Amino acid sequence: MATSPHSSGRHDHGHFGEHAHDGERDHQHGHDHHDWASPEYVLNWAASQDQKEAQRQEAFGVMANSIPFDKSQPIRILDLGAGYGALTQSLLERFPNATAVCQDGSREMAKLGQERMKHLAGRYEYVFCDFSRHGWSKLISGPFDAIVSSIAIHNVQSPNIIRGIYEDAFELVKPGGCFLNFDRPRPPWEEQMKWLVSAGFADVTIFWQGKNRAVFGGFKKA
Repeated sequence: MATSPHSSGRHDHGHFGEHAHDGERDHQHGHDHHDWASPEYVLNWAASQDQKEAQRQEAFGVMANSIPFDKSQPIRILDLGAGYGALTQSLLERFPNATAVCQDGSREMAKLGQERMKHLAGRYEYVFCDFSRHGWSKLISGPFDAIVSSIAIHNVQSPNIIRGIYEDAFELVKPGGCFLNFDRPRPPWEEQMKWLVSAGFADVTIFWQGKNRAVFGGFKKA
């Protein structure tokens, strides 16, 4: 395993939010101008993101098709930085027998997610923790057939932290499962793919690429 980010700077950047999913967000929890604890702010922000839904659906479809299981199977999904559940909802609709755990740090965002995913009640649950802090994965009951994320992980900025998130995610994936990340090139996708390989993932590749977003990831050998 590469030098552990758990002890080599992963926590030097303070508390980063993990609920920067499908919009133009930067740092959270006091590190930027966003107020994710405010119900009004969260509602207004989410409404501004809805116009991007059609753009996201192409990438979400690629993610669904890249998960190495038949869509009728009752797979278990972990959505990192799930926010109000745009990716979770898309995947659960495509995998009608699947269930999901939505990891996030904003309870207001989760409230909005519960409202928007009423039709999926009983098929998902929220777990509140910060994936930029060592030990977050211990708060989540794995393993999972697929771990996914959408426009969230880049927000922590520290390469050591991101590398550590990938290492932790690998431990939570079942053999035969996958990790898929829809995100910006921050750091460059090529670097992040190297970290996925170092974490243990195989067949790491870019599945879809847009102007400044891509779906990339890999698989855990059975």
